[in-house]
Amino acid sequence: MFEKLKQKQKQDSEYKVEVIKKLNEETSKGILTVEQASFPEEMQSDLEDLKETLENKKGVQIIVRNEKGEIVSYLSSKPLKDAFEELKYYDPNLKPEKGVLYIESIATKPEFRNIKVFLEMINVIAEEAKKKGYKKIAAHTRVENNLSTLLQKKWGAKKIRTIENWHNFGEPFDYLEIEI
Repeated sequence: MFEKLKQKQKQDSEYKVEVIKKLNEETSKGILTVEQASFPEEMQSDLEDLKETLENKKGVQIIVRNEKGEIVSYLSSKPLKDAFEELKYYDPNLKPEKGVLYIESIATKPEFRNIKVFLEMINVIAEEAKKKGYKKIAAHTRVENNLSTLLQKKWGAKKIRTIENWHNFGEPFDYLEIEI
C-alpha cells in the first residue's frame, strides 16, 4: 500500500513522508481535504481531477501524515508529456520534453506548513524520479507565496520563465526546472 520513507521530529510531533503505491478512497478523501484547506477556491481541483494525476503510475505521488495519521500534505506528479495537452494553452512556450517529471500540485494544510517537511517531500520526489529514469523535475510554481523563490534558493531550481496570469488565477507563476 504505502512505502514508509522517512520519519522526522517536528518539535514534539512526528510526520511520515510516504510514496503512494496504490490509491484508495481514504487517501483520496484525505488529499481532497488538504486541497480545500490549501488553495483559494478558484485554484482547487475536484476529486476527479486529483485522481487523474494521483493514479498516473508513471508519476510519483507523495503524502505526508502527522502523528495522528492524518494526511496533512501531498505532492502529485506525472510525466510532462502527459500534462502537456492541458498546459500548452496556459504556457505556449512549453515543450513536451521527454525525461521530465511535472509536479502537478503541492499542497499543505496551513497549520502544518514546515520548511523541513516541504524539503523532505522534494528530496523524496527527486529520489523516486531518478529511480524511474527522469532527468529533470519541472513545475509551474506560485510567486505570491514565495514557493518559486524557496525552490530556487533551497533546491537550485532554475527559473525558465514567468507566466503573469497562470490558469487565469490572476497571479503570476514561474516555470521552474530542477536537474536531478
